[in-house]
Amino acid sequence: MAPSTIGGVQLRFVFLVATVVLALVAPVAAQADDPGLAPAIGRWAGAPRGHLTTITPGDDSLIIEGVASDPDSAQSITYEILVDGLQVATGATPRPSGFGRTAAFSEAVRVTPGMHRVCLRLLDGQSRRTVNCRNAVTAPPDTVDPDTIAAARGVAITNSGVVVPVLGGSEGNWTVETPCGATTTIANATIIDRARVVIDPGHGGSESGAVGGGLLEKNVNLEVSELVIDKFEQLGISAILTRTGDYRVPIQTRANIAKAVAPDVFLSLHHNGGATRRSSRPGTEIFYSEARPDSERLARVLYDELSAAAAQFDAQWVSTVSEGASLRLREDGKDLYGVHRFSPELNSVITEFLYLSNSSEAALMRRADVIDAEAQAIVDGILRWWFTDDSGTSLGRQFTDSSSTGTGGFDGCTDPALNSGNVGLGVLREDVLAAAAGQIPAPQPPVSLLPTLTIGTDPAVGD
Repeated sequence: MAPSTIGGVQLRFVFLVATVVLALVAPVAAQADDPGLAPAIGRWAGAPRGHLTTITPGDDSLIIEGVASDPDSAQSITYEILVDGLQVATGATPRPSGFGRTAAFSEAVRVTPGMHRVCLRLLDGQSRRTVNCRNAVTAPPDTVDPDTIAAARGVAITNSGVVVPVLGGSEGNWTVETPCGATTTIANATIIDRARVVIDPGHGGSESGAVGGGLLEKNVNLEVSELVIDKFEQLGISAILTRTGDYRVPIQTRANIAKAVAPDVFLSLHHNGGATRRSSRPGTEIFYSEARPDSERLARVLYDELSAAAAQFDAQWVSTVSEGASLRLREDGKDLYGVHRFSPELNSVITEFLYLSNSSEAALMRRADVIDAEAQAIVDGILRWWFTDDSGTSLGRQFTDSSSTGTGGFDGCTDPALNSGNVGLGVLREDVLAAAAGQIPAPQPPVSLLPTLTIGTDPAVGD
């Protein structure tokens, strides 16, 4: 029995080695273009590899750029571009400078306006394999009034990353509005003339927003907002934030930042607090502007996407009568929320995804997959609003309710540092205004300032 057993072990070992060798060197059949697979490399060690680097949208076209390499060859690599599963272009990279070196390629392809799935397929002999896929969109239709675009002066992103509206000036001497409403000049900044989307992370600095589950709303708002911006940039759609760190930005300044770049969408991103009524579904709320009919459609579509994104997770949901897409007015018939009231020329919406005051929902917001789902739902909703005529399923509600936390104004606002050497930054806005009026000497930036937190569950009114 012993010799037979040893021989069986040897035979199984030989079979295993042969299987590994065949997997490394034998060609494989053409792989189905499953966007969900999109393996990073082929099925054996010497397979060509590559990826898409940039997809630039046009009105009815996409400029697709990428790189490819072959570890065991210095020959050009043949590639194919697929859009929505159909081959639309084929070509060969320039010959690389050596074995395994990358070579770049670029293709311009015509597509129908809207959202698409773009894949890169590489050829190696008789074998084809999809190595990378990305979502892409054509240039979104412009929904902004030409006069609004003409009035936009752009924003400056300072050396410290703070976004401020440009009031005038030129390269090396920009006049800007600080977050707390003062006027100053900065020498070095990145200027953005236009952005198609502005995301406003609610609250910040001394205004924490809702609190629950060890989370501060201002931090959650910023984290999700940054992810939304990343997703839009990957699609080639320009998008900016109104707040890039933990500092106060009054509502008027947020609106001024948005108006300065004339976006198609101005979205103020929030998470909720205060509800206790149990619900069978998420209590997501979206508030739209009374001045813009397209704002209501955007709110309804966003509600569809955000509520569906939340519903895929389990929680003990809570809600209020404001669930869905709503219009909230003051007694005088004007918008309650300053985000809408200070930017009537823009399609503005306020999103309230989940309730941080509800421990079950707060626990969800600590999860990366939930945060990603929220960000993706916002992107999907805006794209759906842009490229379809969908009106959403949530019936718009209108009610009068002037109650609010009253946060979002200039009182007690302290400007963050913009650039080193600037005068009058990092001081209370009231002191700056008093100094300008000659009432007190010009203030000096304090060594430290520890603001008290103002907890507000509502989006700020900003009166």
